[in-house]
Amino acid sequence: MRASRKRIEPPQFLSGWKDIANYLGKGVRTVQRYERELGLPVRRPAGKPRGSVVATKPEIDAWVAASPIREAFRLSGPAPDLPASTTTAIKNGLEQMCRLRDQMMALRAEVKTSVQLLRESVHGLQGELNANRWRETAAFPIPERGSRTKRMFDLLTADMLQRKAN
Repeated sequence: MRASRKRIEPPQFLSGWKDIANYLGKGVRTVQRYERELGLPVRRPAGKPRGSVVATKPEIDAWVAASPIREAFRLSGPAPDLPASTTTAIKNGLEQMCRLRDQMMALRAEVKTSVQLLRESVHGLQGELNANRWRETAAFPIPERGSRTKRMFDLLTADMLQRKAN
């Protein structure tokens, strides 16, 4: 192995609000506010909106470097210079995320419209069925009184009426 090759190190994790706050040189509540209001990159392993958090040092460093609030909030330590490829990858990722968000919003609007149209169609069909329930048609004649089919018809319609009453 050559000495000139760089060894890729695994990301260093910060586990919990205390570790993240110590790394930034701020208090726990301040760091929690950064996450809430300024998008500090933390992850919740349990997938819950509250609870334990983890973050990686490179993500925190990138957030600090990209953030105009760095000087306003006097975040500790100079942010390391990121390679141009990393900065470009982050920018491309953000652009793609914005495009996907816009697509998702458009799809959401289409689904909402489709569900509303489906709901209106079902209500229309229900009204039509209710209006024509007892009307005899050539396609669906009412069975003769006393026949086995009539008894089954009466049982089915009674069951439907009982379900509707409940």
